[in-house]
Amino acid sequence: MTAEGGLDQPRWSVGALAKVAGMTVRTLHHYDELGLLRPSERTPSGHRRYTEADLHRLYQIRLLRQLGMSLDEIGDVLADAVDPAPLARVLAGHLEQLDEQVWRLNALRRQTRGLLVQLTGPTRPDSDRLLALLGSTSIFDRHLTREQREFLDQHAFDVGPRARERLDEEWPEVLAKVVEHYRAGDPVDDPEVRRTARRLVDVGETFAAGDREILRSMSAFFREHGRGVLRDVLPGQPVDDLGDGLWDYLSRMYAALSPE
Repeated sequence: MTAEGGLDQPRWSVGALAKVAGMTVRTLHHYDELGLLRPSERTPSGHRRYTEADLHRLYQIRLLRQLGMSLDEIGDVLADAVDPAPLARVLAGHLEQLDEQVWRLNALRRQTRGLLVQLTGPTRPDSDRLLALLGSTSIFDRHLTREQREFLDQHAFDVGPRARERLDEEWPEVLAKVVEHYRAGDPVDDPEVRRTARRLVDVGETFAAGDREILRSMSAFFREHGRGVLRDVLPGQPVDDLGDGLWDYLSRMYAALSPE
C-alpha cells in the first residue's frame, strides 16, 4: 500500500507506514495501544490513517529506542515536548549506563590482553593457573562501586597499563597464598610469610604508585568485601572461616615488615 491524499497531505495506512518505517504492523498496533503513536485520522470504516506528523513522531520514537530508552520513558518524554527536562533526565541516566558499558569493555579488553600474554608467553600457565586467571581477572571490578572503579582507573592510567595488568593477574594469587599461611597457622615472622607479605605490598604499591591514601582505601575495601572477593579467589573452597581473624593476621603480617 502507498501513501494517500496527494503530495501536500500524505496519509498512510498502517501497512504502508510499517513498510516505510521498516517495522511490523503489530508494533504499530502496540504503540497505538500504549498511546505512543495514535493515528491522527480514521476512515469512515475505522481504518487507521497516519499523517506526516505521525511519521515524524514515529521517527522520534525509533531514535529514542536506539538510545536505549524504554517505551515508558519515551512516553514521558513525548508527553511534554516543550519541557526538555524529562528528556534530559533520561539521557543523563542513559549516558551513565553507556559510560559503565565503555568502562566494562575497556576492562574486558585489558583482561583479554593479559590472558593472551599468559598464553603466548615463553612460560605458559598450567591448567590450574589458567583457571585461576579466568576466574579472577575481573574480581576487583565486580566488587567496586562505579565511583571507586573510576577513581582507581584514573590512577591506573597515570601509572600505565602494565601496572593494572600486574594487579589483575598477580594479587589474587598472592591473596590466596596469604589465606594458605593463615589456615596453616604460620607465624607472621616466618621468612616465607614475610616474602608473601612483601609481595602483596609490592603489588599494591605498584598500582597505587606509592600513594598511602589509595593503599588505605584498598585495605578498607578488602575488609568490607573480603568474603565476596575470597569466594572468587578460592573457587570451591569454604570462606566462612575467613573473617576478621584473617584481616587481623594480614595486619600483623604488615607490622612484621615494619623493621625492614
